[in-house]
Amino acid sequence: MGGVVVVALVSALMTASGIGTAFLAVGASVTVVCAAVVARGERRLGLDVLVGPGLGSAAVALAVVVTVATRAVGEWESALSKAVTEGGRRAIEQYRAFGMSAESLAALETVARDVAAALVAVWPALAALALWLGVWLAHRLLGRWGRVGSALDRRLAPRPFERFRPAESAVWPLIAGLAGLWANAPWLHRAGANATLAFGVVYAMTGLAVTWWWLGRRGMGGVGRSILIGVALLFLTPFAAAAWLLIGLADVWLGFREREETEWRPTS
Repeated sequence: MGGVVVVALVSALMTASGIGTAFLAVGASVTVVCAAVVARGERRLGLDVLVGPGLGSAAVALAVVVTVATRAVGEWESALSKAVTEGGRRAIEQYRAFGMSAESLAALETVARDVAAALVAVWPALAALALWLGVWLAHRLLGRWGRVGSALDRRLAPRPFERFRPAESAVWPLIAGLAGLWANAPWLHRAGANATLAFGVVYAMTGLAVTWWWLGRRGMGGVGRSILIGVALLFLTPFAAAAWLLIGLADVWLGFREREETEWRPTS
């Protein structure tokens, strides 16, 4: 009952603006599609099970919103750019008060403008990723505390993150997105950037899952793996992200986890 009240309140608040209504429609469409997949599927629910339906339905719904509600989307992007730029300006003023050199301040201003422009360009990918993870989390909570039938309850049972792997077909939107980055048409370049970001995160998570699995097979416990990966994220974020992305892509064709299981399987 509490969950229904919260959903109703959030929905009422979102309908107060044009872009809120559009986002509510996007979220509802993604939820319906993913719920149908979970209800009719036979596999246990994991992040990878909802990669296709979650990101796919979000991308289609967001494309419809951009096409139909062009004015509302334009106003949203202007507000987003203004908010990010204003936040950067306040941060720069703090650095100026600390006595930072004029050259460094000028470089920070350029970075702030670039970040604002990039964030406005890729917000559809960020929204799609948030919807995918949000729907998955909702189903996880349903499996843990909700009242469902026995068949659905079995599918909603937890599954180790180290088994995370999207469908092989998910690599093609990433490849298409990378190709779109080289396009001359601005809309195609932006679509490519969003596809690259969304599916790049998916395959970076795949690489992280392979890393987690590999460290576990070498005798490292959960705490040790968490510390090691946390240190890598804290001090080597760009390199770790790039490495996990490459590992995730390589896993599509090399199947690291299946190869070792096959090699070490005892013979009769």
